[in-house]
Amino acid sequence: MLHGVLALGRAIQDSSLKKDGVRVIHMKILHCLAQLPNRTGSGVYYKNLIREIKKQRGWEQAGLYALNGDNRRFDLDLGYIYPVRFESDELPFPIAGMSDEMPYDSTAYSRMTPDMMEQWKKAFTSKLIEIKDEFNPDVIVCHHLWMLCALVLSVFPDIPVVAISHGTDIRQARHNPILTEEHVGSLRNVRKVLALSGSDIESIHDLFDVSREQIVVTGGAYDPDVFYAYPGKNRGECVPGSPFRLLYAGKITDSKGVFELVAAYRIVRQTHPDVTLDLVGREDQETLDRIKELSDDDPTIHLFDVESQAILADHMRCCDLFVFPSYYEGMGLIAIEALASGLHLVSNMLPGLREQLGRELVEDPVISWVELPPLKNLDEIVDSARHEYIESLAEAICFQIERLKTEGGTGDFPFDKIASCSWDCLVSEIINVIESVI
Repeated sequence: MLHGVLALGRAIQDSSLKKDGVRVIHMKILHCLAQLPNRTGSGVYYKNLIREIKKQRGWEQAGLYALNGDNRRFDLDLGYIYPVRFESDELPFPIAGMSDEMPYDSTAYSRMTPDMMEQWKKAFTSKLIEIKDEFNPDVIVCHHLWMLCALVLSVFPDIPVVAISHGTDIRQARHNPILTEEHVGSLRNVRKVLALSGSDIESIHDLFDVSREQIVVTGGAYDPDVFYAYPGKNRGECVPGSPFRLLYAGKITDSKGVFELVAAYRIVRQTHPDVTLDLVGREDQETLDRIKELSDDDPTIHLFDVESQAILADHMRCCDLFVFPSYYEGMGLIAIEALASGLHLVSNMLPGLREQLGRELVEDPVISWVELPPLKNLDEIVDSARHEYIESLAEAICFQIERLKTEGGTGDFPFDKIASCSWDCLVSEIINVIESVI
């Protein structure tokens, strides 16, 4: 509590007034992420939160994040950067990912040896001590309720910590309870936890020993400067000769339902031969072979990756329908980004996504919902349910294609409702939480 008093006193001494006379507290804030600051939902969240805090408050910010051996430093709105480099002498393996399948070279936590765990902890602890000596933050924002959060609490016992759950931490803890007990333990000393949805509250409470009163449901957000629709959405300007272009973007894994989507697409093509399917994600030979086999080597399916959100957004604006067959998501931000880009949506009934969108958007006809199939281990479809699910997915896709063919354009698209899910709105709420713990 003493640090909170000292930090508030130091912050008030450095305060200034807004034009409307509201006093703004300036402070030093540290952002912590044990992954790349891009390419995943949490990486994008990390980058956008830093940018919006700079825009709305102008606080002094430092960032701790991970790099692989060949990664260059990223363009972040930070005054101080503290990267931890993997594939190095200190950490001779790729970044440990919160998902077992990441869109870049990675190591699964569950496959790390005791020596690797020790190397990981030593590297991050050393960097946190360096930050404590050089930057000395007033408050810390830590992404994921996981090993790094436990280290932050240990190195900074008197500094307020706001932790952000991205859903993958819940999944890791359920899949790896022994690892969680040994290397994460109780996180009850965080001041606040930001959750993606109300459905995560009980899991966070049970798995990480965090009181329900500490948990604030904030959801997620999209960047309106990147994801927006072309005026009038003239598809012909984007893809001549292919007026109905389907899109999926994300990890190309079984847990994302991608291979069921390919199977459903074969059914869709029987009724709508004028469609194409773009799968945007990291490809490997095994993935290519599986898709070729499932699709009978259909030339209208294109699998490729993109280097940035801006390139993905440009591609989205040339498409018509986003299909999101994932079986488990903390929220499913990519679906909101697609809606903001003017695409119709077919999605599984993901609780976090539906909560974020709100009732009016959930019921809007630009979205078709598919019942989640019976699952095992949180995100694996039960084999006996696969056929029925594929047919349901194909039916929902066909419904939206037919609606697009009948109505076309984006004249009555619910852009005003989608705008409430933008970053400026979310970060205003997060800033209020941060200021409340000082």
